[in-house]
Amino acid sequence: MLDHSQIHLLIVGARHFGLELSQHDVSRFSMYVEELQRWSGITNLVSQDDTNTVLHKHFLDSLAIAPLTSHEGRILDLGSGAGFPGLVLAMIKPDQEVVLIEARRKRVSFLKEVGRKTKITNLKVYEGRAEILAAEKSLRSSFSIVVTRATWNIGRFLHIASPFVENEGVALVMKGPQANKEVENPDSMLGKTDFYLQKRHEYILPFGEEQRQIIIFGKKCLT
Repeated sequence: MLDHSQIHLLIVGARHFGLELSQHDVSRFSMYVEELQRWSGITNLVSQDDTNTVLHKHFLDSLAIAPLTSHEGRILDLGSGAGFPGLVLAMIKPDQEVVLIEARRKRVSFLKEVGRKTKITNLKVYEGRAEILAAEKSLRSSFSIVVTRATWNIGRFLHIASPFVENEGVALVMKGPQANKEVENPDSMLGKTDFYLQKRHEYILPFGEEQRQIIIFGKKCLT
């Protein structure tokens, strides 16, 4: 269970992004941490699984993207890993379907277990490579928002995400300051994709000075 100081960190950190967490939300996050630490002996989910690090570097960083996601349409998290940011978004957006795609079986089992224990009803988890799952009719061109958190370089991500994003949907990439080099030449980065650079949202993680950014790409309307 989260102690008082950890609950304070989570609640105040969420307010930094304009989010108010309920007691139910906090309880879910507490169970999430417990499962992540329990599974750490089974599979490598995060490099550091102490509670404060998980809250600060993973939960709060995942919450940073929440204000940039609409309240309509499906959300897809590609290469979800330990569930950041997709599983976090599913917890705080109960009226919005969130789909996670992860290629590694043990991580898929972990994601499903957390979803079951926290009783998230708006969550679906798929096992497999995104490039192959893109052929699934239920997934193709059916998401208004596709996100990833430091999984691929930007050009590769946009190539993988394109089949999933509906016309005029968005692809959001969560990166650190190192991404500045990737976006220096947008035309080269975008290549032959159907995306255009919409905007960049820079932020600092609460309770520190770690810089992060979310780079938003819009998908062109194809007729």
